[in-house]
Amino acid sequence: MPSNLSSRFLSARIQLLVIGLLTVALDLTIFRFLLANAGSVADLHVASAHMTSFMLAAVFGCLLTLIGPLNHLAKVPRLPRFLTWLLIALLILFLRGGLLASLVQMTSVPLITAQLIAAVFSGVVLFGAITVFSFYWPTDHRAPEKSLDTVFLLITAYAVLLRLFYLGAPELLFEEAYYWNYAQHLDIGYLDHPLMVAWLIKATTSLLGNIEFAVRLGAFMCWFVTAYCIFKLTLELFNRSTAYRALAIMAVLPVYFSFGFFMSPDAPMTACWAMAVYFFYQIIVNEKKHAWLGLGIAIGLGLISKYTIALLGAAMVLFLLIDQPSRKWLTRPEPYLAVVIALLLFSPVVIWNFQHDWASFTFQSQGRLASKFSFSLPRFIGNVIIFLTPTGVLSVFAIVLSRKPFLANMASFSQSPTNQLRRNYFLLVWLALFPVAVFAAISLFRASKLNWTGPSWLALVPLLALLLTPKLVATSATTSVTASVTTSTRLLAWCCRAWMPTLVICLLFYGASLHWLSLGLPGVGYPKNMHLIGWRTLGGEMEQLITRLEQETGEKILVVGMDRNKIASGLAFYRTQYIETNKEKTSHVPALQTASEHLFASVGLMYEFWFPLVQQHGKTLLLVSNDRNHLQTNRVLERVKTAGEISEVIVSKNGQPSGRYYYRLVKGYQEKSTTNEPSDTADGGSSD
Repeated sequence: MPSNLSSRFLSARIQLLVIGLLTVALDLTIFRFLLANAGSVADLHVASAHMTSFMLAAVFGCLLTLIGPLNHLAKVPRLPRFLTWLLIALLILFLRGGLLASLVQMTSVPLITAQLIAAVFSGVVLFGAITVFSFYWPTDHRAPEKSLDTVFLLITAYAVLLRLFYLGAPELLFEEAYYWNYAQHLDIGYLDHPLMVAWLIKATTSLLGNIEFAVRLGAFMCWFVTAYCIFKLTLELFNRSTAYRALAIMAVLPVYFSFGFFMSPDAPMTACWAMAVYFFYQIIVNEKKHAWLGLGIAIGLGLISKYTIALLGAAMVLFLLIDQPSRKWLTRPEPYLAVVIALLLFSPVVIWNFQHDWASFTFQSQGRLASKFSFSLPRFIGNVIIFLTPTGVLSVFAIVLSRKPFLANMASFSQSPTNQLRRNYFLLVWLALFPVAVFAAISLFRASKLNWTGPSWLALVPLLALLLTPKLVATSATTSVTASVTTSTRLLAWCCRAWMPTLVICLLFYGASLHWLSLGLPGVGYPKNMHLIGWRTLGGEMEQLITRLEQETGEKILVVGMDRNKIASGLAFYRTQYIETNKEKTSHVPALQTASEHLFASVGLMYEFWFPLVQQHGKTLLLVSNDRNHLQTNRVLERVKTAGEISEVIVSKNGQPSGRYYYRLVKGYQEKSTTNEPSDTADGGSSD
């Protein structure tokens, strides 16, 4: 580099540093000014203050950079540069919102100090991105492969940081609180799911305490296992650049972003599913007999995470039967050893079922089949679109329906012979679509659930990653021969162009949604009684109420959430969190003294095991519901001796109302014969 050009670049970097420092200073000044004058501004809170201060400071910094003397060094025209910087600033805004929320909620750092840390972080990231984009980014739309690799690695890093920063910020989903209750009643099996989710939550909360971050940490770590297996699989199938694209898909696609954030049985099961796909590829393609050991462990751990991984096992067995070169494994001992290993790992769940009259197996088989008829195929399709995005769904169609042109493109990214490419293609498509087909068939007569197909798409991620490669567009454009092939290649080319905007839109949506769930968004309220929004405050208020009532009555109070498991799970967790956070001295353990509506002739899932009816006889109960009528039905009044007045409590978050709940103290609980039960519909009871 000529000395004069080098000195100009050095001068430009110094000017960027000065502008960055000015931007951070302006950000902090505006933030403190807005907070100091919050009393005169309606509905102003931390979210609006930090968003306003950052965006004003970011626009100021970008304009200074745009019109400054370093402008002539930049390779990108002014307007595209400015619009790109605003997009980057918006992404950074949501990222720093998570950092700010976590610092305020999870530490004792004062708000101004937390804002200083967030401002410095966001300033460094913003001007680092501006520097790279302005001076090192190629202007040709056909960017070098290394530049694109950097883009996808940055996308992956951003998505990972976004999840990490927000991991402990929003309240738990009620499902997460329910699985936390699993961990408080630690066992080797449960009615509706196996044991893995409970043991993961127990491990993380034992280390970090009963906070949202700890509950979700297991899901966050499971994502890395999932992503690593798919990265390795893609690397063996194609090349490192394609593997980086697979990582970006794993980081941003809604299904895997959510599985890597919210704690559920799907998180460990998805990690085990990815391991199983990788090991099965090693067995089928590379003929590694030791991979059977890994496959047995993956399937076994998957089975104690969630039963549905059995569909992947069925797909693998069928592939061994269909694929002639693979049939030789059926005469060898390794597959049967893998089955033994899987069954040994699964044995705790079998033992629990044996001890409980096969309750879980019955619930997941006969119970599901005995449920009422429901044609839910449209809902099933909608769930797939939500999890994969429209671009992902069309990409799956492109891969399956455009087999010949897609195989031709695969050949340019792989050193494998044509016959092996066809076999690899069939293996991945089969492992993905067989479970999906089973779920689609079930949706023809039973209700479909959102998370059903989530792990199934893992096998297609390496093929989807090819669609993020510009080279594929050029290759597709030259392979059309017939009208049908022309249509299929056009679809492939469209998917290639659509993926990058899809990834960016997804990241913006995640950032805005998580910001709304934690710090809030100015002018955007919260739906009433949605999940457990605002329950950090509600948990404290209810704990104080229960402590006071126990002192007044001199009796232990059993709290009863008047629905299947939402209210009970949320109250148990957030009362516990309040006790630990405030170091309250209590004589009760909320998780062991919070039951569900099963006490009043309804369904309570695991609460029916934790709180048998016969053991609650004569107890004093505090009934809590989001519907006043639930507390005055015949099925409630006929099971208690006395009932107090119904009171209400308002739930709010970030100064905005988010729900209304009712509670009633009743005494002398007693079982009642289930004959001649009054109708829930008639008396206004729960319809769960």
